[in-house]
Amino acid sequence: MIRGLQKRSTGSLAREIDMALPNLLGSRWGRLIAFFFLYITEGIPLGFTATTMVVQMKRAGVGEAEIGIFISSLYLPWAWKWVMGPFVDLLYSNRLGARRGWILGTQLMMVLTLLICMPIELASENLQLITLVIMIHNAFCATQDVAIDALACNVLHERERGLANGLMFAGQTLGIPLGGACVLYLIEGIDLAWLPALREGIPVQTAYWFVIGCILAVTLLVALPMREPLRQRSRAEGSRLVAAKKELLQYLRVALRSFLGSRMAFFALLFALLPAGAVGLNLALQKTVAVEVGFSDGDVADLEVVASILWAVMCVLGGVVADRLGHLKCLAVFLALISVPTFWCAWRMQQEGVIFPAGNVAEEPPETEFGPATTASTGPSTASRPDDAPVEVARMPSVFTGADVPPVAHAFWWSVIAYMGLQGLMYGTRTAVFMRIANPDVAATQFTAYMAMMNLVTVYTAWWQGYAIERWGYPITLYLDGALGLICIAVLPLMRERAEAESDSP
Repeated sequence: MIRGLQKRSTGSLAREIDMALPNLLGSRWGRLIAFFFLYITEGIPLGFTATTMVVQMKRAGVGEAEIGIFISSLYLPWAWKWVMGPFVDLLYSNRLGARRGWILGTQLMMVLTLLICMPIELASENLQLITLVIMIHNAFCATQDVAIDALACNVLHERERGLANGLMFAGQTLGIPLGGACVLYLIEGIDLAWLPALREGIPVQTAYWFVIGCILAVTLLVALPMREPLRQRSRAEGSRLVAAKKELLQYLRVALRSFLGSRMAFFALLFALLPAGAVGLNLALQKTVAVEVGFSDGDVADLEVVASILWAVMCVLGGVVADRLGHLKCLAVFLALISVPTFWCAWRMQQEGVIFPAGNVAEEPPETEFGPATTASTGPSTASRPDDAPVEVARMPSVFTGADVPPVAHAFWWSVIAYMGLQGLMYGTRTAVFMRIANPDVAATQFTAYMAMMNLVTVYTAWWQGYAIERWGYPITLYLDGALGLICIAVLPLMRERAEAESDSP
């Protein structure tokens, strides 16, 4: 009788949810809206960890090398997300939904890891623990991405896939400033007459609740009401664990053949493992230099909002131009152009004497080819603060207010804006090149792996740049970044075989 009551209560609860919230997967616009908001939950945590947390770490005196390791840990799970593909395919419950169950579970675990991280102070002594928790958080976020993409492949109709992918990418792009810039606005303070509590800003720990609330809103209003079609189980000998192991091995064999089966495929793999142009002005270096030259949290947030909007617009424009003029030709031009604002930013920082991070100079600064190494003369510095002194949390004025605005602040702002616009041109075009090269028989596997390789590039680039900044300073690091970003252009001519064959075919 108890079981009967439990079944009736469970069924009643499910019917109440169905009546209260629509199944977004049941209509065309519902599906488009659902995937847009699901991808927002991928961008929000990335913006919060890569922008908000990095800015607060820098203000707390965490070193460049440590921040570089932290940033690399954010992207490491994304470099290995392809490993989760077979498990998401094979381990599921039709009662929860084959993909919906994974999405709900990973979103709840993302919330749990943020709750665990919330009371931990963003300081050097806690960095290892913070890095571990956030890396676990991003592992769940990357697994969610695999489940969302698998759901999209199953429920999207052929004629709506193009628009759906565009909305998904836009959702992720908008989610990044939502978790980064918007949170920085809240920390700095927002002057709203109808909400005076936000005027003086909120503590960093309180800002976690904003990110958690955004994720849970999508969980409750989008993921929970979804009802995906039942999935037929394939009959396999042995346990499902054995089947998962076999599927994983087969997955790896197919991926290996797709990567190394031809010369063109091999060089596509090499291209995916190289930095696609200069990348430093869109990694931790962007946030730490902003703090060095005196940007307030609001300035950092303004820069991220403007850069993100420009990036999204230029990404669409780059795809349109490349479709008309040729993907590989345009990609080579875009990659070369990205280094221009990077070199210019390095030259301007060198001229203004912004060489080493504040508080990171030896007792006798080493001589460089640019003269004696100096630190930024503006922005908060922790060099003279005793170790046991409390960190003062005060609202900083904008670096652009007042009569004496540091010239390097304007130079850095426009360098980042120009860089983000040019990187937007490149990003969509590069994705199109990988889609054309991917083997049609295993396109999902091969394309996902290419994306994972590019995340691996972000991991090792963030690591070496954090080390280089502390050892050689900002300008040399940016010069190296711009030069290394040009290497991949030499690989592009070796990737022409398949593209030319397809363009010549009717």
